[in-house]
Amino acid sequence: MNKNNSGVALVTGASSGIGRATAKALQGAGYRVFGTSRRAASDSTDGVTMLTCDVTDDATVAKLVDEVLAKAGRIDLLVNNAGMGLLGAAEESSTAQAQALFDVNVFGVLRMTNAVLPTMRRQGKGRIVNLSSVQGFIPAPYFALYSSTKHAIEG
Repeated sequence: MNKNNSGVALVTGASSGIGRATAKALQGAGYRVFGTSRRAASDSTDGVTMLTCDVTDDATVAKLVDEVLAKAGRIDLLVNNAGMGLLGAAEESSTAQAQALFDVNVFGVLRMTNAVLPTMRRQGKGRIVNLSSVQGFIPAPYFALYSSTKHAIEG
């Protein structure tokens, strides 16, 4: 694969921020890029094909991977970027909030990774990049739960 055909990339959380910038950079580097967002976005943004996926739901993750494979035939790169934050003292957060945070930031990474690995193994190659945060190894006040999810990814 050359710069004009670097392969197929899948970027979660690509509707804004780091995910969007990553998707655009990969597209500029020659990848065919599929980006995801929880809610429907325009079908294609600056050469990035946007698809809907909730990384907390096994069925939508499986559907996403099937859709990318149907359209592109392969997945060469997965960028696990989807995430959410939670700011506040640990005792101010409910168990439900903590579970939701872990479901996106930790188990979402696991779901996506498990979904693409069989394809990458069949292809004999592939890369997975998990985005984390400096909070994963240098926590700050009021970020206890968020930092713990990022520490889990660092681990």
